[in-house]
Amino acid sequence: MTAEGVVTQLPVVIQNHEMLITAYLLPVVGADLILGTAWLATLGPHVADYSALTLKLFHKGNFITLQGDTSMVPRQAQLHQLKRMQNTNSIDELFTVERIQIEVETDVWNELPSKLALEVAMILDTYRTIFSTPEGLPPQRLQNHAIPLKEGTSPVKVKPSRYPHSQKERIEKMVLEMLDQGP
Repeated sequence: MTAEGVVTQLPVVIQNHEMLITAYLLPVVGADLILGTAWLATLGPHVADYSALTLKLFHKGNFITLQGDTSMVPRQAQLHQLKRMQNTNSIDELFTVERIQIEVETDVWNELPSKLALEVAMILDTYRTIFSTPEGLPPQRLQNHAIPLKEGTSPVKVKPSRYPHSQKERIEKMVLEMLDQGP
């Protein structure tokens, strides 16, 4: 994001305390002013208590305490809210942090046949997670997916396919195995 300009010595009143700040003009929607690390660096030594949402600092010869709004509790954003922000250009970037489980590396070379070509073995090693047997069902997701239909259309109606009895038993057995393994 590129600043469109800068305003130096901008007087801003924060909780009845007037401060002069340097403000960078950014194409941001939904916020009047964003005070970040550049502003915090101008304050000098200060004490922040993130659990109580307080910031204590020395300003114009006095110690002052700025109190954050404790009534606002963040909630998880829903997909339709993110789509609305995207469609109204209210969001420039979005990041997600996901905790993953570290995999224990296994020596794939011990599991491969000895007559296998080196190139094939390297591909199997590089993409071992793709070629491994799935364990259980896919993980549960936090967002609901939707397939938007055009106005006035109804869902497609397709009859289920019919399988021969031998395939039906095999499919039912595979489903039971996956359900037994769990998520």
